[in-house]
Amino acid sequence: MTSTVSLIKCTTYDERAVAGAVRQAVDWVGGIEKYVQPGQRVLLKVNLLRASAPDEAICTHPAVIKALVTLVQEAGGHAVIGDSPGGPFTRGWVRGAYDKSGVTQVAEETGAELNWDFGQTHLAHPEGKIVKGLEVGTYVTNADVVIALPKLKTHGFMQFTGATKILFGVIPGTVKIGYHSKFPEPARFGEMLIDILTLIRPALTVMDGIVAMDGQGPSAGDPFRVGALLASADAVALDVVAATLVGLDVRSIYPLQAAIDRGLTTGKIADVSVVGETLDAFAIQGFRAAATGTSSRGIFNLLGDVVRHQIVAAPYATEKCVACGICVRNCPEQAIMIVDKRARMDLSKCIRCYCCHEFCPERAIELRKPWLGRLLGVV
Repeated sequence: MTSTVSLIKCTTYDERAVAGAVRQAVDWVGGIEKYVQPGQRVLLKVNLLRASAPDEAICTHPAVIKALVTLVQEAGGHAVIGDSPGGPFTRGWVRGAYDKSGVTQVAEETGAELNWDFGQTHLAHPEGKIVKGLEVGTYVTNADVVIALPKLKTHGFMQFTGATKILFGVIPGTVKIGYHSKFPEPARFGEMLIDILTLIRPALTVMDGIVAMDGQGPSAGDPFRVGALLASADAVALDVVAATLVGLDVRSIYPLQAAIDRGLTTGKIADVSVVGETLDAFAIQGFRAAATGTSSRGIFNLLGDVVRHQIVAAPYATEKCVACGICVRNCPEQAIMIVDKRARMDLSKCIRCYCCHEFCPERAIELRKPWLGRLLGVV
């Protein structure tokens, strides 16, 4: 069956404008009552990568979260806002992300519940392709309904982070590090993300693409005004539309290629029913992909580590580094140490997952492509 994705114009984070656009986006895919019944506990799984202000375009904007809380409450649901940011899944760490991103204020203004449950449980997934079981936060399993609220952003490792990538956040805290270590190849990591998606199966996804992020996302890129909100019951179809909207090659995005291989999508925009606005109504120009080299699937998958590391970008700490140690604690391969008050990467151990780049609060980690990668024009 053809999946439906709603595409709505919204060029501002003015709360009234966002509330109207979100309502319209959800109405185009059946209305909130299709997904939320009275009395249900509804997890709004937001993107809280790390503590960052709304105008940095790293996290789901609070105006979008607030609009979804309102819809859930109107349907008689109990809204719970939650995520497991990068780093430890502890009250102090998560509170910092809630406060700085504006989520705490949303909860105060709407009466929504913030998640303070830091437990975890193992879920069997016999239908998974490469992951037959996952450690998942109990804040997810205790919900009757999951609604995902991703941010439209590039991603150095996966090339794009949206509806299919956001669910990696259901894996609690530093447990994520083990998954990076177990699946260092981007294609395998993308397969793992689709396994998570097919296990959690969010009822609805609403994407914040009002101000997206291009370039070196998901945290060190630049805010890019797309002016769009998207909604769908099919997370994969939504990502196909979002990627196409900003001019990215769907097949270069690892989880989407995995979804294509499994028959979850053709990857073609013509096979998705887009309602609301047309893609042509946006005419997005100048959106930059994440230039790390991992999008060259054939090269990345066929070459050995030694040659591959001469092609894809590697992380380096710049003079902005304050030696906070966050990258050290979040490196899956323990390939970073602090030397002379600056992070130093052992590139022989580095698996190019870019977690250090992703989590650095100072944006002090640069991804530098080796001369051979530049010479070959690997993107």
